[in-house]
This record gives sequence, C-alpha cells and structure tokens, in this order.
Amino acid sequence: MSEPRDRSASEDPLRSLFRQAGEFGQGRSVADPAANITERGMRAQRRRMAALAVGVCLVVGGGGAAAVGLLPVTPLPVPPATSPSPSYPSPAPPPAGTPTEPPTPSNTSPGAPGSFTRTSAPGGPPETEAPTASSSSTSTAGATSMP
Repeated sequence: MSEPRDRSASEDPLRSLFRQAGEFGQGRSVADPAANITERGMRAQRRRMAALAVGVCLVVGGGGAAAVGLLPVTPLPVPPATSPSPSYPSPAPPPAGTPTEPPTPSNTSPGAPGSFTRTSAPGGPPETEAPTASSSSTSTAGATSMP
C-alpha cells in the first residue's frame, strides 16, 4: 500500500529534480547589499508607524465624539415671561398732564355729560345740545302715566 522509505535519492526522480533546481538557484542568487535591506526595513517601519498613528487618531477622535454625544445637554435658562426683553426698550412714561385712565365714551366726547353731538352737514362743525327737562320728562312720563 505504501512504498518503502528506505529508497535512495537516485531512485526517486522527483527528489533528484528538486535537488537540481535548488543547486541551480543557489548558484545564480546574489545577496542584496545591506543598504537595500536596511532601506526596505525602514520603509516597512514607517508604514507601520503611519498606520498606528491613523488608528490612534481614529480612536481618540471617536472617543471624543462619543463623550460629547453622551454628555447631558442642559438648556439655557429662559427668563420669565413678565420681564421685558432686553432687545426692546421699555415704554416711556406718559407726558405730564395727560389722564391715565382708559378712554371711555364719557370722557372722549366733547361737551357735558349726557349731551350728544350732531353734524349739520358732512364736514361741517358739530353742534352740541344739552338735554332739556321736558324731553326727559316726556319719555319717562309716558311710561309711568295712568289713564
């Protein structure tokens, strides 16, 4: 099933071919000068260091970004709604001598209280009439009179 291992090298054709190829290669090979070997080694070392530096930068940058992302975000304090905004000036106080109460029909119409204003023509001067006792008594007298 298996061949015996004690056969000599001359009897095995494959083994003799490999030996011939090895002797041929050893005779034609020339060692590189030491400067070339050193240069290749330095080049490989520079590549490894550059790859290491890039890796460190990625780890540090990624860790910093993750730390910033995980920090709690506190919003800026919001001023109360009742305080005036600093971008708008506060309102000026009213000039002296002006009334501070809100306008009502009684203090905005000209004339005495209870009077009414009528215009004679469009654009004409207004006329004021005071109510008379007869006009007010007739309106109330008709409602309270008995037959």
